[in-house]
Amino acid sequence: MEAKAIAANIERNVLTQTRRTLRLMLSRPEARAPGLAEIRDLDVEGAAGPLRARYYRPSDAGDTPLLVFLHGGGFVCGDIDTHDSITSWLAKTSGLRVLSVSYRLAPETAFPGQIDDARAACAWALNAAGAFGAKPEQLVLSGDSAGAYLAMTCAVELNTQRRGAVPAQALLYPLVHIDKTLWAEEELRNFRFVGRLATLYIASALGAEHFPSLLDLDLSLAPTTVLASGGALDPVRADVKTLAGALHGAGVRVIDKKYPVLMHGGLNFTAVSKLAVHALTDVGEALKAELAR
Repeated sequence: MEAKAIAANIERNVLTQTRRTLRLMLSRPEARAPGLAEIRDLDVEGAAGPLRARYYRPSDAGDTPLLVFLHGGGFVCGDIDTHDSITSWLAKTSGLRVLSVSYRLAPETAFPGQIDDARAACAWALNAAGAFGAKPEQLVLSGDSAGAYLAMTCAVELNTQRRGAVPAQALLYPLVHIDKTLWAEEELRNFRFVGRLATLYIASALGAEHFPSLLDLDLSLAPTTVLASGGALDPVRADVKTLAGALHGAGVRVIDKKYPVLMHGGLNFTAVSKLAVHALTDVGEALKAELAR
């Protein structure tokens, strides 16, 4: 028992340090998109209490839906600060008002607490959209990696409850499922091994026996989807390709954006990466065009 306690303590310390390092590395003022008309922090209602959120209003915001963004980080890391760069650039380039929402992380909160928070935040945002000046009774959903998993889950659920509630979604290198087969087809053998270790850790931290795949959803209810993925250093790209094909097969319009040298997580680095800014501009402009159709 003592050895297990020591191991658990080491694991907690490593996770705490990892979260701190990511926040210091990614929460950089120079990474934020310039020229936004308003940025403010607030709390939204989660499944078990208030959740930190940040609202972004671009100067050209029109009569469009509110975009709710859910951050990535393998369900164990990340928050509205680490993803401030992504959300600010999406607001600037799409012309949409953006609400970035944190959710409870694992292992402190077991799965499906993360989905429960995302559902609660989306319900709150749907009711509050008009107060932000956005189109009422509609949302656009977005997220990267694990956050994209949450975003698409909520998009399909909301469209199940009321068709058209979510007319579009933007999924940035989405985590499609948490399974031992994840990244099995990647050509970089060593990177694949690291990816599988990461998947095993995520599954262990979430503390559940079953994690639904996005492929198991009723994809016919998915909204128009802007789908962004990377190259050899984006180990979910094989799953993204499968998801794109499944969405096409279900009759969903997919705008597929591929960036061969983009690594998984690379969109956070807008302060130093022209590619990150370029890709987020592509995604934002694609959303703007689709909502104007």
